[in-house]
This record gives sequence, C-alpha cells and structure tokens, in this order.
Amino acid sequence: MAESRHRSADVPNFDTYPSSPLSDVSGRGDMGRPYIERLSERSLLKQRAAELGAAAGRIAVIIRQTQQGLESLAHHGLYDRVSGLAENARARTEQIRHLAAARAQQVTQAAGAKAAELGRQTREKTAELARQAKSGYLRTRIRAKKTIHEYPVETALAAGAIGLLAGIALRIRRAKRAY
Repeated sequence: MAESRHRSADVPNFDTYPSSPLSDVSGRGDMGRPYIERLSERSLLKQRAAELGAAAGRIAVIIRQTQQGLESLAHHGLYDRVSGLAENARARTEQIRHLAAARAQQVTQAAGAKAAELGRQTREKTAELARQAKSGYLRTRIRAKKTIHEYPVETALAAGAIGLLAGIALRIRRAKRAY
C-alpha cells in the first residue's frame, strides 16, 4: 500500500506542473525526439568531460616529468656549478660588506681627527683674537688717559657737546613716538 506523503508549503505540488516533453499529446508521432536530443546533449557533455580529463592527465604528466627533470638536475654537475656560483656570490657579498664597514670606520675616524684639529685651531685663533682685543683696549685706554691729561678743557667741551647731541636725539625720538 502506498504511504501518505507529508504535505507542507515547502514541498511543491507536482500536480500543478506542466507535463513532461515525453508525453507529447500532439499526435504527430515524434514523442521520443526530446529524449534523443537530451541523449545527444549528454554525449556532448561526456565528450567534453573526456577531453577535459585527457587535458588534465597530460598536464599531470608534464608536471611529473618536470619534477623528475628538476630532481635529476640536482644530481648533475650543473646543479653543483649553480650552487657554487651562489656560494661564491654570498662570500663575495660578505667580503664587500666587511670592506664597506672597515672603510666607513676609517672615514669616521678621519672625520673625528679633522674635527679635533679644527677645534684646536679655532681655540688657538680665538685666544689670539682675545689677546689682540685686550691689547687694543689697553692701548686705547692709555691713549684716552693721555689725551685727557694733555687736553682737559677740550675733552670737557667735547664731552658736553656729545651729551647735548645725545639729548637732542632723544627729544626728537620721543617727539616722533608721540605722534
């Protein structure tokens, strides 16, 4: 006996769907044609699948041959030669790095020595200029005292004139600021 099926809104009701193409009711006699077309479509699909499978197989063979070629290359002298060249390149790079570090250290030491020499020369020049300034100041002071002692009246008049000019200049400046 047939069992009753569970009905819900999620399960479609197949009674409302149109009939399949095999049940052609037109009466023309080519009821099997859609089925044959489906079979030819399936055969085309199978043919494409077979072609894709063959292509994938050829790719797998090529990859396997390439791997074997690389493995055999590792056992040949060419691999040893390339490895030797790479090792030589690494050693040369390390040697150049050491030379560059030594050269940088030499340049740093030379720059430090040059800076120390310039500092020493600057201190000497500064000390010499300070001595010259002191001696010039002392000479000027002695000359001023000598002039004041020899010409006291003229010195007093000159000092008064300088004071008068300074006072006038200050008044003019203050007047300009007021406006």
